[in-house]
Amino acid sequence: MKTVLQKGDLILFFAGETWLSKSIAYLTNAEVTHAAMVYSEDSIIEILADGPQVNPISLQDNEQEGHKAYLVRHVPELDFAPLKRSADEYLQSDAFYDFPGLFLLGGLLIYHKIIPSPQTLKCTELILEAGILMLDRFIHQKLLHHTGKPMVCSQFIYQLYYDCGGDYRIPIVDGCFSPKEENDTCCNGEICLADLLYEDTAAENEEPLSLFSVKEEEMNSPSFTEDLAEKLYLALSQTDQAVSDLNFLSAKPHDTGRVLSLARQFLDKVRKLQQKLGLDLPLDAMFVTVADLAYHAPSLKKVDDVYIKRL
Repeated sequence: MKTVLQKGDLILFFAGETWLSKSIAYLTNAEVTHAAMVYSEDSIIEILADGPQVNPISLQDNEQEGHKAYLVRHVPELDFAPLKRSADEYLQSDAFYDFPGLFLLGGLLIYHKIIPSPQTLKCTELILEAGILMLDRFIHQKLLHHTGKPMVCSQFIYQLYYDCGGDYRIPIVDGCFSPKEENDTCCNGEICLADLLYEDTAAENEEPLSLFSVKEEEMNSPSFTEDLAEKLYLALSQTDQAVSDLNFLSAKPHDTGRVLSLARQFLDKVRKLQQKLGLDLPLDAMFVTVADLAYHAPSLKKVDDVYIKRL
């Protein structure tokens, strides 16, 4: 039977070949890394570098002709009219895609369990540094020119449903940023920076780090995010290979001190951003991933695999 797209369906695209896409897929243990919503029978709404937009599409027969994706549907099915109104409001607003990777990667590195090798800690440090500078620049400058909400693709789709209220709000259970149960213990050698932050009360009044390795002018380079994502992906994959190596030496506990300080500053900036924008979302909703929509949302059901071609 031929697949039929319904308005309001979610299209969750498989990871692409960019290092950013690979890194997010790796950290979320997911095949999908970009989200869109069916806006009409032959178009989707999504947020890209230029902001929210409606793009025409067609269904194809295979991966050579179209981008593979999950077709996901809300159960029970909902009236599309409120979603259409929500989508149209964003199309007329100045919502924009300001955090294409570092924002999400920074959160993932804080909340995910990683083997604290010197390589992964260094990459985490650089990404958090850049994330802090980016958030600080945004809070102090861009808020003067934008009243809209900055979002990554998955949070945009989540927000379309969230703004409709009631049954439209998508619960995320055991998601990538959900608080973990006490019995959800780390594997040997793994750490979770978020857990360490909660435990580390001695540093609450510490002075913020002022000397960063990342310079703001570097962040203006088109390849900046991709270069950092490549370093992270290679460090994470090499760490996996090294776990079984008897000669593998992880970083010493005190080596996490600077990274913890950066993680604390990063989350403080996110909270400040929430306050500035007047968002009523819980902190973890600022970091909704495509994996959450695919695997951790009980109200969403996978209908089919599809191949989407943008026209």
